[in-house]
Amino acid sequence: MWNALFGSTEPTAPIPTALEVTFTLNGNQVTVGDEIAEGTSLNTYIRDVAKLKGTKFMCTEGGCGACVVAATAEHPVTRERKTFSINSCLVPVFACHGWDIRTVEGIGNKRDGYHQVQANLAQFNGTQCGFCSPGMVMNMYSLVADGKTPTMAEVENSFGGNICRCTGYRSILDAFKALATDATPLMKKQCADIEDLYKICSKTGKACSGSCKKDAFEEVKVKSVKVPAANWYKVASFDELFSVIASLGTATYQLSAGNTAEGVYRHYNRQFDARIDVKDVPELRGVVAGGGFFQIGGNTTLTEAIAAFKTQANTSGFEYLNQIADHIDLVANTPVRNIATLAGNLMLKKHHPEFPSDIFVIMEAADASIVVHTSTTGYEFVKIIDFLNYDMTGKVIQSLYFDPFDGNHRFRTFKITPRKQNAHAYVSAGFRVHVSDTTNWTVDQQPRIVYCGINPNFHHATNTESYLMGKNLLDPATVQGAISTLAAELQPDNQLIDASPEFRKQVAQGVFYKFLLGLDPTRVAANKRSGADNLIRPLSSGKQDFETNPNVYPLNEPIPKLEAYAQTAGEAEYTNDIHERPGELHGAFVFTKQATGTIASIDASTALATEGVVAFFQASDVPGSNNFAPPSMFFPEVEEVFCSGKVEYAGQVVGLIVATSRTTAILGAGLVSITYAKTEKPVLSVKDVTKVVNDRMKVVKKKDELKEKDRVKAGIVFNGTFEIGSQYHMHMETQTCLVVPTEDGLDVYSATQWMDHVQQVIAEFLNIKESSINITVRRLGGGYGGKITRPALVAAACALAADKLGKPVRIVMSLGSNMEVFGKRFPYVNNYEVGVDDVTGKIAYINSKCQMDCGYTVNESPGYDVPKFFQNCYESSTFNMEVEAIKTDKATNAACRGPGTTEGVAFIEEIMEHVARVLKMDPLQVRLNNMPQLDNPLPAMIEDLKTSADYDNRKANVQAFNAANRWKKRGMAIVPMQYRFPCAGNFSAMVSIYHGDGSVAISHGGIEMGQGLNTKVAQVAAHTLKIPLSKISVKPSNNVVANNGMVTGGSIGSENVSYAAMKSCQKLLERLDAVRQGMEGDPTWEQVVAEAYAQTVELNATHMFTPGQELSEYNIWGATIAEVEVDILTGERQVLRVDLIEDVGQSLSPWVDVGQIEGAFVMGMGYWLSEELKYDPDSGRLLNTRTWNYKVPGAKDIPADFRINFRKNAANPNGLYNSKATGEPALNMTIVCYFALRDALDSARKDAGSTEDYYEIKLPATVETIAVSSLTDPSQFTLE
Repeated sequence: MWNALFGSTEPTAPIPTALEVTFTLNGNQVTVGDEIAEGTSLNTYIRDVAKLKGTKFMCTEGGCGACVVAATAEHPVTRERKTFSINSCLVPVFACHGWDIRTVEGIGNKRDGYHQVQANLAQFNGTQCGFCSPGMVMNMYSLVADGKTPTMAEVENSFGGNICRCTGYRSILDAFKALATDATPLMKKQCADIEDLYKICSKTGKACSGSCKKDAFEEVKVKSVKVPAANWYKVASFDELFSVIASLGTATYQLSAGNTAEGVYRHYNRQFDARIDVKDVPELRGVVAGGGFFQIGGNTTLTEAIAAFKTQANTSGFEYLNQIADHIDLVANTPVRNIATLAGNLMLKKHHPEFPSDIFVIMEAADASIVVHTSTTGYEFVKIIDFLNYDMTGKVIQSLYFDPFDGNHRFRTFKITPRKQNAHAYVSAGFRVHVSDTTNWTVDQQPRIVYCGINPNFHHATNTESYLMGKNLLDPATVQGAISTLAAELQPDNQLIDASPEFRKQVAQGVFYKFLLGLDPTRVAANKRSGADNLIRPLSSGKQDFETNPNVYPLNEPIPKLEAYAQTAGEAEYTNDIHERPGELHGAFVFTKQATGTIASIDASTALATEGVVAFFQASDVPGSNNFAPPSMFFPEVEEVFCSGKVEYAGQVVGLIVATSRTTAILGAGLVSITYAKTEKPVLSVKDVTKVVNDRMKVVKKKDELKEKDRVKAGIVFNGTFEIGSQYHMHMETQTCLVVPTEDGLDVYSATQWMDHVQQVIAEFLNIKESSINITVRRLGGGYGGKITRPALVAAACALAADKLGKPVRIVMSLGSNMEVFGKRFPYVNNYEVGVDDVTGKIAYINSKCQMDCGYTVNESPGYDVPKFFQNCYESSTFNMEVEAIKTDKATNAACRGPGTTEGVAFIEEIMEHVARVLKMDPLQVRLNNMPQLDNPLPAMIEDLKTSADYDNRKANVQAFNAANRWKKRGMAIVPMQYRFPCAGNFSAMVSIYHGDGSVAISHGGIEMGQGLNTKVAQVAAHTLKIPLSKISVKPSNNVVANNGMVTGGSIGSENVSYAAMKSCQKLLERLDAVRQGMEGDPTWEQVVAEAYAQTVELNATHMFTPGQELSEYNIWGATIAEVEVDILTGERQVLRVDLIEDVGQSLSPWVDVGQIEGAFVMGMGYWLSEELKYDPDSGRLLNTRTWNYKVPGAKDIPADFRINFRKNAANPNGLYNSKATGEPALNMTIVCYFALRDALDSARKDAGSTEDYYEIKLPATVETIAVSSLTDPSQFTLE
């Protein structure tokens, strides 16, 4: 038994060693050797060597899921072949020896047919921008490969590592849950041939014929590899491992299995001279159970460990391993857990004491041991805590060893995180106690109270452990004594990037109290028992209620997006998917690390001496205007492409390194040295500005004079302040541009929402004609406003390099540089005075001063929208708002989905909440009392929503729940909306009919970025021309067809472009009708087109939509109800249900509009509940620039029950074909989640003894904010 795990130490015959790595890629065998650079990831190999562009990348740290592919490998112990998802950005290509790698192209495509997983995601409207779709598909493909049959819960739990900013996840989860064994009949009905799904051959990706006799791994006879130039070794036994270690002498080495440490500590492996791949050493992957112990190999992956622990938990004495398995399921995400190992996690903790290792915490709490093995001394048992200081030179973690617990043990672990999945902990904890019996609960063995997240050197609460010895755990005095002792020894450190020490201490005490509450519920007061439980999230569900009119199909028809199948198959091309041009070079920005001062010098000599670096460009190299905010486009202030001297913010671009590869360019950019002079402490917030001279302030809108009669109407007057933070766009495709020199200018492929802006900036920057610049945009991988003006900086720099060097140049920004260089959503502070009728709550007047943080210029200020939407749906004649634009030492902030409109609604809705609390009125009644009664559909819409949502009964249930529970609370809120939609923007469309078959091509001036613009355009054109939708294709946008066009943003694009397409079609119909009238009988479309061609009738038409002349402004109405639940002891929260009704007119494309509403809402949830930006107060640098520490909502953060309703019988006479826009309005209502959380906190604060009617909460309402705002006092941690 022991040899099975440890292996024999007897010498064996030499084992053949290959000099190349061999694996298969989509069924084709490939070999990789010294020709591939050390550190090359599988993702880079797939995209740049194999030229398969379907697999994407964004974060390059295993946090976004864009890079997920499937790997099939043979287990070194069981010899079983299994398929699993991996992050190709983390896996070195040299680690793929013997694997079968399958990308999205390898499972289905338009040529061979689509895989069921791809088809489902398309059919369920699970794509928008589509950039995340290949990763989503391959993650799901891996779940069902090898005949696996997951449940809906297993499916839903498997997407914590896949970010989608567009859809809101609900449609994606539904698409994949429909493939689960327990899918509902309705879900299965939408899937074709679902029974065949589980017969997919993981080797071919197609239906298995049963003829596959030879395993892919059998083709790789040599298991061991040495790639000399890369110092890469792969070993297949203990003997080989220790032989390689001995051969390295004094050289440093890393034992590598999953390489997932790279996702935590960038370039972690660069500190080692050699790397040894040990994942296929069988002695490190075994599991042994029996004889009163359980032992699991150190190189067991976290996914395998979960299964092994759950299996062993069925054995008496090992039930506690279920708790360990559940905790490991909260570590990282599915693709990471599939290759990350127990030993790797512990080694990372050893090398980095600050690393928040959950594995360390739970293993130490369980008193597990590490079995260390060497070639000379055999094995040694090492305690987890001792391992941190144990010399591992020449040694390997062979396994972990567990003893059984008797019936008097109690064991529990906790992990408190910013979001439900894929987040490292604020605080992790593990508790183990042994009592003499469960009657008097006397502690008779040293307890184990283990924490992570307090400070790097704090592991055990030793004083509390000693205090509890010999005491009755459930004695009230013991409980309070333990809590007090614990409080004294918990001393969290204070790191800028981390949550506050106060919060972490509070939570550390809270989880220990939860542990005590759960020991014996019969000894705990009924209203406190639920405090022991974690929040239980139900399986998510959704409902979409809308009407359609088949008489106008394909208009108003619920269909998949036009590009959906191409997106799910990886066939949709994005800017960085354009194949490399001969001689192509790559650029990377050099930017400042200080927010103030001047540049004294720039030294690029070290970078230029680096092999592969070609050039460095800076401000002195610019032949034209060094400004990407041209005054000719009405920008009031200069924004330099390259900083010419005065530093405006940390992250400001000073130059561009150009190299032969992207990796080399990024490396070279890091080698450029910048010397600063005259630096000062930066001004980083609106509040900081009030402390300095006021030349940073600019009044955007002056306040109206308040009439004295309005003051007289006020029975009560009060003041308040509402502060709102920022939000990063998190478009999955970072800022990207490719510029190719041509015979007469430049071909520019820019990921931009505004072609005209990019064109003009490049022309002025290079001092060339605008007509010499050809811009093409096929699609964007998300935009949300972040690609309106900011892409022009990237395009200008890229064009300069291409023009100067005469070669194609590509820039693909890293996530970190993208976040540092460019601005984000505008933060605000609103100070207000309100006078109200103290009986009805009707507002007599509001005096408000809104200050917005613009960054270092006011170029994209949405200041005029804030006061307009501050009116929302209320009688607002006495609402007075002054708006000030404030300059800070940060990047110029940019439009972000619903800019100004979201904040304007939030400001007035916060005031409504304030009024309700001061007057002790129902907030909904206050809102209704302040609405105009005439020409207002909202009261009726709200009543309909209340009825369908069972609002009154649920509200009563929430109140009853709160009365019965001290440590769990629920809350509900409702928010109405009036969205004043403008008629703006000039957009062109060209429609061409081809005489051979009557097919139609459309090119237009809008930009498709996931909002379904192309789909709506095609549906409108097909309806107008009265031809099948299949006849229509939409071409990439370009600046020849759509010259001088407007930005696609603010929800205006789809409707206005569709209108232009409709008018173009109508022009064509007039010509074709004249032809038809001269033909006999009832000719077909194709016959009419052919005859028109024969008569030389022009089969091309264009139209430019002109605002104010063709469509009119209109209102979009909506209301949303949210219900939440909060764990008061930890601050964790979940949105249980959202019911939303929106007036969309007669939807042009219902599934597209549902997706827009859901996606906008979930993005808004991130804004209000989780997304927080942190800056260094001394340098001004943004600190959280990674998926590791900036958390957008994940798949299990969305409403558990998500219901979308379209207002019925609400055709819009002012819109195109009676429709209304849907891209942004729903985001304006997401503040309802914050109000529901405060409703829950009201009960908690009341229980804590607070009598405050109104209180401010720091936003976003993160887990930390909720915990701190609950007024939880550990002195109240009692059992009675």
